[in-house]
Amino acid sequence: MTKRSNRGFSLLELLTVVAIMGMLSTLAVTSYFSAIRGMTRRSAIKHLVNTLVLARQRSCMEGSRMSVLIFNEVTGYDSRNKAIIAPSYVVCKEVGRVSAKQGDQIYDEFTALDKLFGYEKSVSAIKNDGEYASMRLYNLAEGKWTCVYPKVLLTKDINAIISDGESVNLPIFTFVKNARSESKNPSSATWEVGDPYGIEVTPLNSLPRGFWFKKFEDAENRAPICITFEPDGNASRTENIVIEEQLVSKRTTIKVTNTGEIEYNEKWN
Repeated sequence: MTKRSNRGFSLLELLTVVAIMGMLSTLAVTSYFSAIRGMTRRSAIKHLVNTLVLARQRSCMEGSRMSVLIFNEVTGYDSRNKAIIAPSYVVCKEVGRVSAKQGDQIYDEFTALDKLFGYEKSVSAIKNDGEYASMRLYNLAEGKWTCVYPKVLLTKDINAIISDGESVNLPIFTFVKNARSESKNPSSATWEVGDPYGIEVTPLNSLPRGFWFKKFEDAENRAPICITFEPDGNASRTENIVIEEQLVSKRTTIKVTNTGEIEYNEKWN
């Protein structure tokens, strides 16, 4: 008859096992968060690169200038009145060119703005949609924008002579600046005759949390970066885009060449 041993694990053996398990858990957690950071970095680059590629493709397909504007969007203010920043970017399509500017009104006499935005015959009627109802009218020559009401104003008709001598009345429409929304715009545009303007054609996108554009960091009043693609695929406005991870001070650069090529490396330095 054999004698059973009642001997269990010693305290030292238990502590050793616990220590090994703790080390393995630490390695697993570290590897997990490292993988998450790597995925976030790749996402920050890929999404912006895809946006640039999309803008170039749409420019070629639609025969229109497309611009990617990159800027710091102010989403609010904290308890110390410090701006809460979202590093953002958006694709804009050129709609027309400014033919005149007077006070709060921006004229384009050569584009059927009523077909695109709808119109009213008085400023008070335009404001009926709401005091803060506005859209961004982007100055594609300057890379900034003005907050205007979504509908345009029919200001007057001009009499024009067509080829056979017959005269017709042509309506003139203007954008009306929304003073309340514009007062909160950190990138307010100035306008000159001939400036191309456009509107957003994609939703506003932002970098993942913990990343920013090195040119702006957390400032709210820096001039935006504007990358403009022509209908032939070339880029008439280019600038290097540096994305930085704030906590570890690692960065990478996206370059857009004059021929419209987009160069980048997923390696962060």
